[in-house]
Amino acid sequence: MLNKSFQFGRMLNSSAPIHANDLQSLLETGKTLALSPPPSLDKTIDILARLGKLWSDESNIFHKRILAHLENSGIVGSSIILFFNECAQFFSRPTLEQRWQAAIGNKLVCPVGLVLHIGATNTLVSGLDGLVDGLLSGNINFYKFSSADGGVPGIFLESLLDADVDQVLVTRLVAFCWKGGDKEIEILFKNSVDRIIVWGGMDAVMSWRADLGYTARILSHGPKYGIGVLTAAGLKDAQLESLCKNIVMDVSMWDQKACNNLQALFVESKISNQQFERFLDCLHASFQSVYADAPAMRSSDDYVDIINAREDIKAESILNGGVKLHCPKENSWTTAVWSQWKSGLIPSPLCRFLHILKYDDVTAILQGLKDEKYWMQTMGCCGSINESERLLSMAKLLGITRVCGFGNMVLSSPTQAHDGGYDLTQLVNIMAE
Repeated sequence: MLNKSFQFGRMLNSSAPIHANDLQSLLETGKTLALSPPPSLDKTIDILARLGKLWSDESNIFHKRILAHLENSGIVGSSIILFFNECAQFFSRPTLEQRWQAAIGNKLVCPVGLVLHIGATNTLVSGLDGLVDGLLSGNINFYKFSSADGGVPGIFLESLLDADVDQVLVTRLVAFCWKGGDKEIEILFKNSVDRIIVWGGMDAVMSWRADLGYTARILSHGPKYGIGVLTAAGLKDAQLESLCKNIVMDVSMWDQKACNNLQALFVESKISNQQFERFLDCLHASFQSVYADAPAMRSSDDYVDIINAREDIKAESILNGGVKLHCPKENSWTTAVWSQWKSGLIPSPLCRFLHILKYDDVTAILQGLKDEKYWMQTMGCCGSINESERLLSMAKLLGITRVCGFGNMVLSSPTQAHDGGYDLTQLVNIMAE
């Protein structure tokens, strides 16, 4: 838990919410710092790579603190290994260099100035991706963390202070908390910073979009929806056990709280009843196996949402039919099989809750999701080689920003575009090509 504020190179002993007068002073300091030359890209990457090594070293205190936080959050087994493997890749020098090259290349650029980062409260890394971009681009960064729990972001800030021995990056960074909805604080930021990166729910995104000052631009990463498409030919050609394992991984990793998790799986109705039942049995066995290795991480609110969603589906089944619920007694996962889906995205309460929807033709998916483009992000698919072009065309028309095979939906590379673009390009001004 982060119990200190972080203000331009130093940790403070209080995690009390910041007040408007103090923030005004920090913003003025930030504007002055923005006039000083930013650190070189090479130096910035060197410091972040050093931090990555601290996290990878099992004997290091920061590695141990992250491990304890993950375990306290209910994350165990292979999920912990995957988390540290992804961190090792993310903070490596080759990845950070490729991240810059993919977005900026060899353009001559300068930082935009002051950047505010609003992290989501329901994820482990809570906007660290954007904060790293803010540091790489040489900006002055203000980071809002949750007053309840700094978690991994809090450990990141403290380990950065340890890795940045010459105080190159930490003197361009402030992190603190304030009560959500504090209009005085928000107005100060909206009229003072150049960019606001928001990770979170629709209410948070819309709140920060309102009443922006003249200089500020918002980069929003609101709620997104991951879908999958399984064709009859794809199921016929696939190794069933491997396919189901990969689908379950796309559902289960991070307990479905990432934007690229699978929430709705479209299954072609041409699949015979016998084949479909075999697929369902195998899928449910995979869910059970993953749960045994990595139990679900759930709050009391999550349980309420899951129970409510199940009751709604039971009521729908009684009134209209066309949907069948599958869930074990220990509530470890849920599938809802819809045989009469016509249109729209069916909300998932997350925490390993998968909607399975029968479709007759790709055009039916296109027509049914034509009003849902804003919510689309990642699509996993399993089809024949001959179907791949049609599936890709459908993804483009739906506004999907990433297409991959099952098992890779939650394993996107840190050098790939996010939501169809690179935040880095929005955090710099291009001076020359």
